[in-house]
Amino acid sequence: MKLNGYSLVDRGNRPSPTDKVAIKVYFINNGEYYDPADIKDVIVFSRNTNTYPSSLLDADGLVTSAVSGLAKAYFAPSGGAAYLDPSLYSPTVNASGVYRVTTGEYVVVLDAATTGYSEDWTAAIPTTASTVGSYLDVWTVDRLGNGNYTTIINQFNLYDNTFISVTEPLLIKTNNQLITKKIPLGSKQDVKITTTFTIENGNLSDVIKNLINDAVIIDPMIKIEKLNDDHNLPSRVEVSGYTDTSGSIRLTADNTIVLSWDTDQLRTHAEMTAGNLGNMRGVYALTLKYDLLTERIVAPLMYIQLV
Repeated sequence: MKLNGYSLVDRGNRPSPTDKVAIKVYFINNGEYYDPADIKDVIVFSRNTNTYPSSLLDADGLVTSAVSGLAKAYFAPSGGAAYLDPSLYSPTVNASGVYRVTTGEYVVVLDAATTGYSEDWTAAIPTTASTVGSYLDVWTVDRLGNGNYTTIINQFNLYDNTFISVTEPLLIKTNNQLITKKIPLGSKQDVKITTTFTIENGNLSDVIKNLINDAVIIDPMIKIEKLNDDHNLPSRVEVSGYTDTSGSIRLTADNTIVLSWDTDQLRTHAEMTAGNLGNMRGVYALTLKYDLLTERIVAPLMYIQLV
């Protein structure tokens, strides 16, 4: 993913200790993404020292002060805010903040080159999560705004086998498949596109090929166009450009691209009021574009139907 233009490696994409790692969570309430009232802090602990979730919590289910010295990284919002806007992030400014990407989606950036700060921003805590192994990220959250905090504990790993060398240029063939074929008009649904890689270098071992198959696509974006059969209308009308989607696409650990599409917005779209869309129901063409190593991949057109 990207945060304020900086490329990050998601926790599920085999990050190394030298990467800027996106430690991301999604909050869901009653089947919908939602924003908790407050995020007190996010603390990272190592599991290499036999640290287990139950050993981190006190009788109230919150992080006990007895383990504060074991923290490998610390993140907290500043200025009393529940979170920071992604535009405020840089590796040297607000690097230890908690960022709201979109509704229900929050991220902190684990970077061994930065220093975190305590909740009141008075104590500097160097980031020491700089070795391979398993880690726990502990989020202390007030979900409903009633002052009752709870802890959410997740796990991630840092790897040392992501650095490889090869003796010839990599020949990678990509294949993208649209999973979402039909969407009812007026609904807001996730459009899902899977990605698979084929390594065409015959001289590479299977071990190297398997590592390369964990490669991460960078900066995915999607253009959506309405296709019209009516000769009185433009044959192809853009309803969402690359720049409209580049910041709202989510990427899973297996390189599945997810775009949330609110089709109800078509009713007030400028092309609709201009009379260029015709019937909002019909076939729409999706053009996927992303970076992979030195290549810019533009996938073949994929088609989705609004019914």
